[in-house]
Amino acid sequence: MLNIKRERYVIIRDDSDIFCGLARNYQFKKIGDIGNTSIKTYTTKEKAKQAFLASWWYGEELIAQGRIKIVRVLEGIEEI
Repeated sequence: MLNIKRERYVIIRDDSDIFCGLARNYQFKKIGDIGNTSIKTYTTKEKAKQAFLASWWYGEELIAQGRIKIVRVLEGIEEI
C-alpha cells in the first residue's frame, strides 16, 4: 500500500483562493473549485514567497496588504 505524506507550503489569497498552475501559466482559483488543476506547492516558506514574487507582477503589494498568506500544509499521495 502506497502512502506518502510530506510537509509543503501553499499560497492563499484572501482566505479563499489558492495559487495553481504549471509552466508560467499561474492563476488563483477558488479553493472549492480547483478541479484537476495542479496546486503549486513549495518545500519552504521562503521558496514559496520568492516564487510568488517572481511570477506575480504586483506580488509585493498583495503581501504588504496582508492579502497573501503562505500556509504550511500536509500533502499526501495514497494508493486507492
